[in-house]
Amino acid sequence: MRIAGYVRQTPGLKDSDSAFAQSERVRRWVRDTGNELVSVCQDHHASVAPSERPGFKALLDVVRNGHADAVVIASLDALSPDKIQQEIMIADIRATGVTVIATDEEDLEILRTAQGDHTRLVVRDVVAKVGEYQAAFGLSSSSEPSVTASPTGVDAPQERRDVVVELIVPTGSD
Repeated sequence: MRIAGYVRQTPGLKDSDSAFAQSERVRRWVRDTGNELVSVCQDHHASVAPSERPGFKALLDVVRNGHADAVVIASLDALSPDKIQQEIMIADIRATGVTVIATDEEDLEILRTAQGDHTRLVVRDVVAKVGEYQAAFGLSSSSEPSVTASPTGVDAPQERRDVVVELIVPTGSD
């Protein structure tokens, strides 16, 4: 299996796990499981907001382009100290068809089931519902919503439709 690792030096937390130590745990996990490490994406002293993390953006590029089958993190805290943000980031990675794995056994179990963690279960449900909504209305990033013009004029065929949308486009003043 091709593995992409992600590590982040957590800013301002006491006894924080260094990016180097996280990277070593990811590399050891890959070696011990006989997998192939294709990249380790890293953010040093990154902000909590994932939008300000070039390493996480690079990780998403790696998985979206099909270069990895799984993402390995040393711990969930590498993603974010916030459970809700963690779950959103995990959902983004999983949406590419990639598995998320943690080297920490407790975190690995959370990734598998989140049993008993109501916050994570609610967030997972909300993220799934948002995805269903976007897919139902063509709002996902992979597709554009489409509107087709209905035929107008006297000779237009009369079709039975459940929903009719008529776009009114101003033609300018005469």
